[in-house]
Amino acid sequence: MDWVKPKQRARQRKQQTTAQCEITAEMWLKQLCDENVALLQASLPIDPREQKLSKHRQTLESYVDALAWGAGAWETASDEGLAKLHDFTHAFGSHYQRRKRSSTKGVNESLNPTQVATAKSVGTWISKQLPKASFDPYVALVSAGWIHALPNVGRDIPPSMWIDVLQSIMTQVDRAWNESSEEGLFPWLVWSCEIPLALAKQLSHLGGKDRIVSDSLNRIAEMLEESADAPSQVLQRGGLDLRAIIGCLVRSRWAANEVGARKWYPPQRKALSKLILHAVSLTDVNGLQLLFDEADSKFDSEFWLSAYELAEQSKKLTTTICCALPDDVGRALGEKPTRLRKDSTNDAVMWKPSHYCDQSSIATMRRTWREKGNRAAIDFSSDVIWLDLLGEDGSRIFSGDWDLSVEKDGKELTIENAWEEVCWFSDDDVDYLELECSIDDVCKVQRQIMLMRNEGMFFTADALMANSNANWKLRSTLDVVNGLALKQDQDTTECKLVRERGENESETVALMLPVSLPEWKRSKSNGSLRQIGEKIEITSQIVGSRIYSPVVFALNKLRKPMAYTWRQLTVAEDLRIQPREVAEAYRLQINQEHWVFYRSLTPCTRRTVMGLHLNNEFYAGRFSPSDGQFEAMIEVSQDES
Repeated sequence: MDWVKPKQRARQRKQQTTAQCEITAEMWLKQLCDENVALLQASLPIDPREQKLSKHRQTLESYVDALAWGAGAWETASDEGLAKLHDFTHAFGSHYQRRKRSSTKGVNESLNPTQVATAKSVGTWISKQLPKASFDPYVALVSAGWIHALPNVGRDIPPSMWIDVLQSIMTQVDRAWNESSEEGLFPWLVWSCEIPLALAKQLSHLGGKDRIVSDSLNRIAEMLEESADAPSQVLQRGGLDLRAIIGCLVRSRWAANEVGARKWYPPQRKALSKLILHAVSLTDVNGLQLLFDEADSKFDSEFWLSAYELAEQSKKLTTTICCALPDDVGRALGEKPTRLRKDSTNDAVMWKPSHYCDQSSIATMRRTWREKGNRAAIDFSSDVIWLDLLGEDGSRIFSGDWDLSVEKDGKELTIENAWEEVCWFSDDDVDYLELECSIDDVCKVQRQIMLMRNEGMFFTADALMANSNANWKLRSTLDVVNGLALKQDQDTTECKLVRERGENESETVALMLPVSLPEWKRSKSNGSLRQIGEKIEITSQIVGSRIYSPVVFALNKLRKPMAYTWRQLTVAEDLRIQPREVAEAYRLQINQEHWVFYRSLTPCTRRTVMGLHLNNEFYAGRFSPSDGQFEAMIEVSQDES
């Protein structure tokens, strides 16, 4: 089948007559088995393990192990689906086979009562779950696994159960063919593409599969090509389903190869390469998924190698995944990851290290692909932002909800609206993201997030702009990783996040400088910074209508001696000093380096700070005390619209 662009392909399908394309999954099943389930069961391969694997044939264990790629963290109505998936992968995956070979020498491998019992239990469960929980991702995955396992256990399952489960599955396939993927792209892909291809593979010797295979591949092609230009659907919910989607595409491609289907054309392989690079950008140095509970993620080199094998294998893709992923992946590809990371010329070969997807509300910030840490990942798709901040060694410092609460005259206001992007900017100096959230008609809050690339520093600030004067309180909380503690100085307000290494040993992973607070505790303050349980809380309070609360995190070169200080600067307008509710500015010094930060909280006009004339909403720059010169890192102007 010749490849055509998605829009043209969709138009061609609409022009086809109803009689030409009207075939349901159940009709296809009926045509294949001719209403004779026993004959269909008898026609299944006796034992695929006894058959010589062809060039494209994958073992059952490969398919079942791949079911777990990206799975295990979905919030569903019941935990039963995750338990069934675990039961299935342990019964049919490589883990079970290794255990069986080591403990049952001399036993006939064709007798596998555990697998048959699991298949019966899972089959009964599938029939009960469908169709009421068809878009539960675990139900979709377990159903796909049941189809993949048919050659092993199909002869031993009672015919009535066999046809009951299969009819339930094919009814859901029909639904997926006739519905869009709005309920969830991942389960839709499993039902509409992977399961038909898997069944076509199992029953290919009966014929009648060509139409099902070509239609499934066309659906995959459309999804891939659309994701290349608009990846929002695959990156929904912080990219939670991204690895699972890639895993589904890999298993589908394996099944298509086994029935001799056409290969993917270059646009589809190139689109898969982009999905892989998105997944790499959301992966930490240990191969675990970001914007994700660390305990629910795992590194599987086979996932990356299998996806890479099917993608467009460009130098950009190869170098990026070798530098960014654990060394096991790079070595399996015949590369030397350590050498690639040391070569700074590779920065020009690879993708830009930071990414932003406005439609999916995801941003990743990093210095280079070659470095382990000094990174951040942000998901602002809901009213609570998720932040992952990684230190110099690549370990997580903050991971989880970055919550915000606003109080007016002692009463907490409800934040129901999601955050919206106001500004995204990325260059050689900084990655900068500014978000905004409105609270009814009472006030709005803006959150600034900036990675200072060369310095390895992370700048954040919350700004409250209210419509009336009151006693306002702004509280921001960050989920600190288990094992880290906030170590506060006795006399000053700066803090260190430390990791205990032994009885009397600790390692500093981040230096926290709350520049909106006075450096010395004895000075009058309208805010605080403290640790409560596993959260860091930053508060600011004012009687008025404007609050600005910036904090700087130094992540780099913390093992060397550091001297630091900061001061609030005077902001002048028409030779008159302005109050903090109008605009704020700060000077920060670490060792011999100096920076200046300025933020206007009112409509922009020309003001001066340290001899610097500004007409911006936000300014961050380096300052040279030797000659009094400023080097702007970023200047954000107010939107006049």
